[in-house]
Amino acid sequence: MEGKKSKEETSKFDDYSLEEVPKQSRYGFYNMFLVFASVYGAIAVIWAGGALGYGLTFSQAIIAVLGGTIVLTILGGLAASIGAYSGLSTYVLWRFPLGRWGGKIAGFLLITVTTGIGWYAVETWLFGIVMNEIFPNNPFFSVGFAAIWGGIIMIVMTYIGYKMLSFLSYFTIPFHIWLIAIGIAIVIALKGGFSAVMSAAPTSHMSLLDGISATVGLYSAGTIISPDIARFGKTAKDASVAWVAHIIFLYPFLILGGVAMVLVTGTYLVTNAMLELGMGAGVLLIIVFGQFIINTDNLYSGSLSLVNLYPMRRELASVINGVIGTAVAAYVGFTAGSSITPFENFITVLGNILPPVGGIVIADFFIVRSYLKGVKDPHERYKFKPGNAYYNLNIAGVVALGLGALVGFIVPYGIPAINALITGFLAYILIYYIFELLGKSPEILPYTYKGGRLS
Repeated sequence: MEGKKSKEETSKFDDYSLEEVPKQSRYGFYNMFLVFASVYGAIAVIWAGGALGYGLTFSQAIIAVLGGTIVLTILGGLAASIGAYSGLSTYVLWRFPLGRWGGKIAGFLLITVTTGIGWYAVETWLFGIVMNEIFPNNPFFSVGFAAIWGGIIMIVMTYIGYKMLSFLSYFTIPFHIWLIAIGIAIVIALKGGFSAVMSAAPTSHMSLLDGISATVGLYSAGTIISPDIARFGKTAKDASVAWVAHIIFLYPFLILGGVAMVLVTGTYLVTNAMLELGMGAGVLLIIVFGQFIINTDNLYSGSLSLVNLYPMRRELASVINGVIGTAVAAYVGFTAGSSITPFENFITVLGNILPPVGGIVIADFFIVRSYLKGVKDPHERYKFKPGNAYYNLNIAGVVALGLGALVGFIVPYGIPAINALITGFLAYILIYYIFELLGKSPEILPYTYKGGRLS
């Protein structure tokens, strides 16, 4: 029942998982920028740069990164503003374009599985790889075993919630900016200058379209779940500008730095490239710190999604997701070792299935609710008000999500991530408009919100 609230479901670590973040608990632009930059723009981006550098020339990588950056800037900026306007987590606000049941199920499949467990498992496995690079002959630091004890530490950090993310963000980004700056300086000084980077041939091959899709796919999860962080923003402008700023100023710098290091060394692992350039084990320890914070966010977001599916204490949900994700990471570590192939495949899949839901939310919030429903005040579009009727299923959203994901997977032309995003956006508006013309509503199975914590 809506409005039910119990000690078992809430705690001081709950972080308003099933309700709007109150104004007194919100932060300004500077905090938003640091948290976004730390949890989304840190070590995974450098790893992705390594993956691009293994298959693209530097000039091709520039095109791929700039193309992906444009998409991510627009999509993330709009999604972040929705989070700040509503004060709701990603999965709770999905209840509007997908319905309560649709939002619960989609949140579980798209985020709990792909981010809270999937991305978390990938990052925990990458943590194991880094530890094995630093201590290659110690069984305690084997890829699989390091993933186990590293995952346990990350679960503890996620238990605390947003305050831990905010605290760690003040330390992480300066380290990573310094890390890439030093790496690029070494490349220019010792490996023949910038001309050597531009002329270096990749060890493998990747098409330019695959590079753009991988660039979008890497960040697609973070972009879609940006409301989880943005809901703590004082204003939509603070959250949106913070997102745009961290994407424009940090994303290309970090990812292209990884590309340059891998290209000139010829290795497929960015950590190996750093060691070959003489950056030392201390640099890898900085990478470890970055992995802790980004994976804390992965698990944090997954815990919010699981709470939306089945109301429980948020920190308990983080433990459940964390144990499953750590087990997956350990399995990959023991079976795949340091092979980067699982990482490349994972970000490609994310680039196909996650963008449609972002397009649907943006279409619903900025087009359907503003023009078809006439709710001009953006602060009022995604609000749960006691006594009002809401819906368990939105046919337009569910069908548009399926169509977008299908197009992303099967259409062989263009960029899958963008194809999926545009399909989800246009399909949702078109289906909703057709229902309006027929005098019907795609929203069915109504229920009454009685106030308090959502269920």
